[in-house]
Order: sequence, then structure tokens, then C-alpha cells
Amino acid sequence: MSVSESGAERFRHLFENVQDAVVEFEFEDEEPVIRTVNDAFRSLFGLDGEKLVGTSLNDHIVPNDQRAQSDRFDRRTAAGKSNYAIVDRRTEDGVQTLLYRGIPYRDGERGFAIYTDLTDEIRQERELAVLNRVLRYNLSSEVGELTDHAERLIDGVEDPELAASAEAVRESALVLERMSKEARDVERALAADPDLEATTLDDVVADAVADVQLVSHADVSVDVADAPDVMTGGHLDRAVAALVDNAIRYADTPSPNVRVTAADHGDRVALRVRDEGPGLPEQERRLLTGEMRPTPLDHGSGLGLWLVRWIVTAYDGTVSYEETEGGGEITIELRPAR
Repeated sequence: MSVSESGAERFRHLFENVQDAVVEFEFEDEEPVIRTVNDAFRSLFGLDGEKLVGTSLNDHIVPNDQRAQSDRFDRRTAAGKSNYAIVDRRTEDGVQTLLYRGIPYRDGERGFAIYTDLTDEIRQERELAVLNRVLRYNLSSEVGELTDHAERLIDGVEDPELAASAEAVRESALVLERMSKEARDVERALAADPDLEATTLDDVVADAVADVQLVSHADVSVDVADAPDVMTGGHLDRAVAALVDNAIRYADTPSPNVRVTAADHGDRVALRVRDEGPGLPEQERRLLTGEMRPTPLDHGSGLGLWLVRWIVTAYDGTVSYEETEGGGEITIELRPAR
């Protein structure tokens, strides 16, 4: 057996046994014409392999409302460019959502199309999204009940130990409420399209501080008016709110001072949140700066610092932490909108 025959045999074995649907086609008058398909293709699309050879691939599997998109893919393949996209195609079980990869060869005269069925994954993702919303709604309702009962106990009992226990219940309920809101913010931030646009820091910080001060008595000073606009995807206020909330929550005094400033460093704009607390614990600092990835066992005390890092890195920014005299300072660096 020659080397080329051995290579052809190995390719044929892979082609026929790979679990993804694969079709080889050749362009004739700018139309992809089927040359061969594997068993997975025949099974997914419910087509007779012997009758497919020499016929139009698009006529068999592309819905009418997807023709313009399909033509665009064909032009790219003919130009020798690969394709990678989520598409809808007609299958044995009706129109389904598939992962499509197009691979040209012979300078675009021929190509391979590979299809992976994503129907189960998308269904599971939607079901999990619904479950997440239901759980958050129920958690919010139960937290409200816990808080109300705890506050009535605090006001109504004379025993200091019972009053302290009621206060502990209230504080735990508020932690659950905060984590529920942080989970909502994380979900929104991760689901958002990260297209960046010019954002005014003054407005972002004002919204973030106003949101936090609704539930705190901290003294938050802000000096960002002279900073240039930065490039963000619309969720920077949630990151700033998480940093200010973190600074307030871990302060050593009941009325902490937090300072938010910004400075223009040319190719970067630095937004700083300084507090007077004991400083971030080592684990929290490493999570914030990306030195450690969250795991089921090492995840910090909440979702707020995860949210900060995810949002900032999505905007091509960086996060750093520095201990200062009498506190700590977290710095977010973002690209200016010049």
C-alpha cells in the first residue's frame, strides 16, 4: 500500500466514523454540489446518500429564509475562507439549530461542511435560564419574609441574646439578598454583547454610588468629572457599585469613608476606589486580579468581585489592588474613547 493510499484510507475511516454530519461539495456555477456525505449526515438530515451525489446541498437543507446567509457562506468558501456559525437547517426532525463549520480546499473549488446538532444544549440552556429566574424570585420573596420577621423580633424581645440572634438572622438574610442581586448582575453581564462604546465616567459612578447609598450610611466622595470618556459595554456601573459596596461592607467603622477618583494616563484611564478598611483578604485579592480562578472550594465570600473582573476584562481592561496607609485601593484601567 502506498503512502498516499494509506492517507486516503485513514481519511475515509475518519470521514465515515466521525459523529458529526459531514458533506464534501464542489462548486458548480457558484452552487455547492454534493460529492459525498457520511452516515451521520444521512441520519441527521434524513436523506438518501446515493441520490444526493450531484445535487445542490442548499436545496436539501437550507430553509428559504436562510438563503441569503447561506449564499454569504458559499462566497466565503469559494474565496478560500473558512466559516464558523450557529445556523438553522432542515433536518429529519424539522428545522433545528446547528453548529456549522465550513472548510475550503483546492483554492475554494471544493469544501467540507460539518454540522453539529445543538438542539439539546440550547433547550437545556433555556430551561436553566427559566429555573434561575424562578429560584431568584423565590429567594427574594423568602429573604423578604426572613428580614421582616427578624426585624419584628429585634424590636419585640427584651432578652439581649435573643435580640442578637434575631439581628444575626437579619444580617444573613441581607447577605442572601445581596448575593441574589449579584447573581442577576453576573447573568446580565455575561449575556450582554460586548460591543464597546464611549461612556461618561461621571454618569456611571453617580448611578453606582446612588444605588449603594440607598442601603448604607457611608460617606462616598467622587472626583471623576475631569476624566475622559472610556470604552465600555454598558455594565461598568455594576462593577463600580460592587467595589463601593465591598469597601463599605468590610470597613472597620459604622460610617466608613470611600473615595472614587479617576485619572487620565494617556492610553489608559484609571478609576480608583479607596477605602479605610482592613484590606482585602488574600483569597479575595487573588480572585479580583485573576491570579486565582473561582472553584467550588475557593470562591471568596460573594459574587461582587467576580463581577468586577468579568466586566472589566470584557472591556479590554485590567484590575489591580494595592494596600494603602489605613486601607486599600482597587484600580480599574480602561481604554479612553479618543
